Amino acid sequence: MNNLHPNERLTIGISQMAPVWLDKEKTLAKIVAEIQQAGTQDCELLVFGEALLPGYPFWLELTDGAR
Repeated sequence: MNNLHPNERLTIGISQMAPVWLDKEKTLAKIVAEIQQAGTQDCELLVFGEALLPGYPFWLELTDGAR
């Protein structure tokens, strides 16, 4: 459903940032800072990668590190 008037614009940002290795809290702090920065640039929707805040490397379960 499109609620925008034809003359209105929605400012969208895309963030490609790396998480802080094995540190979910610091990664979350980076995300918050990125959101705040985007807000200063009038960004209304900011999109992040789906695996930005996993808490551990995606491949860890494939190694002995997951046991």
